[in-house]
Amino acid sequence: MTTKVKVGIPRALLYYEFERLWVTFYKKLGAQVITSDPTNKYMLDSGSGLVVDEVCLPVKVFFGHSAQLADQVDYLFVPRIVSVEHKAYICPKVMGLPDMLEASRAKLPKLIKPTFNRVSSDRIDNFLLEAGSCITINKELIREAWGCACQAQEEHELSLNREFAYPASADKISILIIGHPYLIFDNFLNMNLLKKLQDMGCNVILPLNIPRKWKDLSLKHLPKQIFWSYGRDLLGASLCFSELPGRKGAILLTSFGCGIDSFIGNMILRHLNRRGIPHLNLTLDEHTGEAGVDTRIEAFIDMMRWRRVTHENHFPAYGEYLGTYEGTSGICGTSSCSTTTLQ
Repeated sequence: MTTKVKVGIPRALLYYEFERLWVTFYKKLGAQVITSDPTNKYMLDSGSGLVVDEVCLPVKVFFGHSAQLADQVDYLFVPRIVSVEHKAYICPKVMGLPDMLEASRAKLPKLIKPTFNRVSSDRIDNFLLEAGSCITINKELIREAWGCACQAQEEHELSLNREFAYPASADKISILIIGHPYLIFDNFLNMNLLKKLQDMGCNVILPLNIPRKWKDLSLKHLPKQIFWSYGRDLLGASLCFSELPGRKGAILLTSFGCGIDSFIGNMILRHLNRRGIPHLNLTLDEHTGEAGVDTRIEAFIDMMRWRRVTHENHFPAYGEYLGTYEGTSGICGTSSCSTTTLQ
């Protein structure tokens, strides 16, 4: 009996968006796919020790997941994702993952590191051949497996759109979680944020729940195209959400050190301020404590409900003009100290 080739896929970063695509592709080729365990403290600590301090939290976690798979697989699938659509790019750190892994002190199996780049062309023949050559050199089998994988991915994305339920019941507050999939779906990193909001009786909405065509339509009025794919997705989701009726708020979930989110997040927060939508900005790193996060979430939801029931007319839940005296404004008593977000 022929032993199946073992291909490892780290459960981090783009895994949370393309897991169906990658797993289906290798299974259709006849490989045994092994994914790493859900994130835990050991993975975070081990990953942080393998990479420079300046990289963001999700990249550190990715190194921990890769290290866990090292002794279990024949190959580690770490594609170099440059672009997933025309004239748009992915995060530079994601592009450089194969190089960063090979330059680290981690003991790893051979990497499968094909380059996926659709900036100017839809042709991915070289990507498919390099991705599948560790299993077979039959191009027809590789194309067939990729076709099945794309179908599985499309069905998965459609199921996420079908989960989009709005408006919610009158007694529920709708909360949009504005963040990348690798933060939203990693319960260790976000400290079970989604479950906590649902337990508080909130209707949770994710960027992936909002159809792509809605987000593209909402971005058409911008004077210039945003060429970071995931930044554009988050901004588009925010614009769509702001047009929806009912009681709603937003939580911007970012990781410390993310360069793209540093300016996309600013655009999102300014838009939410203009529309008067309550929002909370949560920035995560390896030192973030769960108690502090819980306190901020509870206070944010309580303020939204309190505003609705008691002081709707003069106490915005996003924090602006919390108090005034002698003609000044803001929590510090001066106009320069006013706050527009719960930081």
